[in-house]
Amino acid sequence: MIKSSFVISLVILIGTVALSWGLKDVYAQGTQSSQTFKIIVEVTNNGNLDEYGTIHVSIDGSRSPVITNNLIFPAFQTSSYPFTFSSSDVPVGKGFTVEVVYGDDEIKRVYGTNTPSNAPEVASITIP
Repeated sequence: MIKSSFVISLVILIGTVALSWGLKDVYAQGTQSSQTFKIIVEVTNNGNLDEYGTIHVSIDGSRSPVITNNLIFPAFQTSSYPFTFSSSDVPVGKGFTVEVVYGDDEIKRVYGTNTPSNAPEVASITIP
């Protein structure tokens, strides 16, 4: 009887520890989003034809931009594309460049800065 009580107590203890570790993991995942910097690229196509292209987002001082290829920019519509970076790579005050390459290598470019607003930065580009 004493052995079975000990085993039950041990199982409850292990379950409680495992549950608390699991909650810590959930909490860590929840706070991780505050450690990211997001840029939302809004591309407005005012033309009467769909355009196809690429978006490049580069952080000032970085050697490798984040690139998304094979995008469609529908005619007479605005499309949004999110780009996420580590906030340690893009501290407040750090600049960034967004380029949209479309059609026959037409390029539109905008510049922005990570502001202290703690909200995603929006980079708006209008094509044709």
